[in-house]
Amino acid sequence: MERAQVPVLGYLVRLTGNLAEARDLLQMTNLTAWEKRADYEPDSNVVAWLRAIAHNHYRNAVRRWRNSQTVPLLDSDLEQMIETRHEEREQEESRKRRLLQICLAKLPDRQREAVEGYYLSGQSLEDLGSEAGRKPNAMAQLLHRARRNLIDCVRQESHQQLDHDNLSEFP
Repeated sequence: MERAQVPVLGYLVRLTGNLAEARDLLQMTNLTAWEKRADYEPDSNVVAWLRAIAHNHYRNAVRRWRNSQTVPLLDSDLEQMIETRHEEREQEESRKRRLLQICLAKLPDRQREAVEGYYLSGQSLEDLGSEAGRKPNAMAQLLHRARRNLIDCVRQESHQQLDHDNLSEFP
């Protein structure tokens, strides 16, 4: 949930056009998410789940604003355009995560384990090195090679995906 705060806040800022309102809505979103945490599916996209909650709070706020005779900052067309753009960004982020997972699986075992330990588990270079019987500097070099391999692989997979998408448009 912590990593989802910035994207959800950005989403709310785009909807409200007001940072203070967006922060208030984010707080309500977090409270609702905490109360409904048992409903969250662990393998699902937490940002999308929080965005749905945030969107409901935003709609409720718009109703309150309308009832208080204030003018909402966004009309429904603009709100829909923002929603569509945000969904496109979500899809692109999901595509990037899939590409990264594919490429992570293609790394040699030592590189993959180093990447997972360092970036996913938060281990230090010293800890990784002691587990692997290597010096921290050697682990840094291993991570550097792994990052380079990941970058190259993601580019290659992305180009292959684009080629496939473009060819599939033709009958």
